[in-house]
Amino acid sequence: MKNKIQIEKYIEDFEDQFRKKFSKSKEIFEQGLDYFPNSVAQPARTLKPFPPFIKGALGSSVMTVDGIELLDFWQGHFCNILGHNHPVLTDAVSLNITNNCVLQSGFLTPLENELASLFKETTSTEQFIFTTSGTLATMYATMLGLSYTSKSLVLKLEGGWHGAQPWSVSGVKYPEGVDKNILESSGLPKGWEDQVMTVPMNDIEALTKCFDKYGDKIGVFIIELVLGNSGMVMSNKDFIKKARMLTEQYGVVLVIDEMVTGFRVRAGGMYKLYDIEPDLVTFGKVVTGGMPFACIAGKKSIMEEASSSKKIRVWADSGTFNCHPTSLKAAITTINYLVKHEQEIYPSIIKKMDTLRNACKEIMRKHNIDVDITGESSDESIPNFPISTIRFIKDKEKYDSTRVINHWNSDLVDTNLRDRIIRMALMLKGIYVWQGMGVITHSHSDYDINRLISAYEEFASDIGD
Repeated sequence: MKNKIQIEKYIEDFEDQFRKKFSKSKEIFEQGLDYFPNSVAQPARTLKPFPPFIKGALGSSVMTVDGIELLDFWQGHFCNILGHNHPVLTDAVSLNITNNCVLQSGFLTPLENELASLFKETTSTEQFIFTTSGTLATMYATMLGLSYTSKSLVLKLEGGWHGAQPWSVSGVKYPEGVDKNILESSGLPKGWEDQVMTVPMNDIEALTKCFDKYGDKIGVFIIELVLGNSGMVMSNKDFIKKARMLTEQYGVVLVIDEMVTGFRVRAGGMYKLYDIEPDLVTFGKVVTGGMPFACIAGKKSIMEEASSSKKIRVWADSGTFNCHPTSLKAAITTINYLVKHEQEIYPSIIKKMDTLRNACKEIMRKHNIDVDITGESSDESIPNFPISTIRFIKDKEKYDSTRVINHWNSDLVDTNLRDRIIRMALMLKGIYVWQGMGVITHSHSDYDINRLISAYEEFASDIGD
């Protein structure tokens, strides 16, 4: 790569261009600075010096308030597997409007049963609880598991994220200088970090030792098959099967958080590819193609912890906006479409991501830029993942791709280059990426993929040798 002074000059030049090109977004951003504690309403959507603001989205692109079209590889936090505002979804929602069923009525509708039946058919699970966000779904699933086992400890993976809920905010990003599990959110009771333990992903030895020592106290083991927060790192089948074996041996509820992975590589749960059956599984994101919805699915014996027939139950199914008719209609429409077009959609998006990933690797190698591009499977029976990130490696000798939490270690990985600089640089070329790359959807064409590959070539030429 070029030296520090050359790169700083490059950044200074394109930041000036960025401010001029997205001046309307800058103006809106500055108007809202005093409204929100993090300057914007949703911090995951921000960017320094300011984020783009949009006025519309369709297919693979969004249109900013500046009148600039951006080819989008973020796609609604990875919700839009069909792309932005796919007509099959907008038509279904429009029909709800025609039938005066677009807003919450507070009454039950036939849609609940129709969607539950679809989930049962596609996931082979027994009962369901619908809610409005992944955060709530994983929190309720954890509560159900703890109630069922009458235990207090929760085990999760290092670098795992299950939403801003109490059992998720330990061992997430490991702040600078910290290499142990700490509570990464304030506002929780003192000592709360003692309720949550972590183990490294794909480390069977560490997992076995943890269960040998604490298995009788662990009530829930919640895992992602692909660690989203830590850059889309894939679990291997042996590790997941060992987790299932140990949880059964020690009477621990295994929760698979499929917010990111569910219906992403097949029309159903990704866990089926690992030859296991979880006790509980959570779905969201892809399921509605962009509407607020999440689902807990699982064994009837555990779901009954939420039954009103119990004297003290898990309050997991309340909420004004639960079972919102528009979200339910969107979920039914999306799942039916994915089932019908399964052989068309999934092989295509996986192949396109493989093309993009391989081309990016070759470009970065050619320009002497050390990178680790995530999302590749280590098992032949499990496909590569259609979401990837680029880690720009600072210290090749110390960097260990198997250590998941290195994703956030700025001594080893250039997080500024990954999370900010490449995003701004590519926005100037009309492309919006997430952590250097992002997600492939059904709306992304071969032409779109080639546009991003060409942009990588220009970017690598600018910062590389």
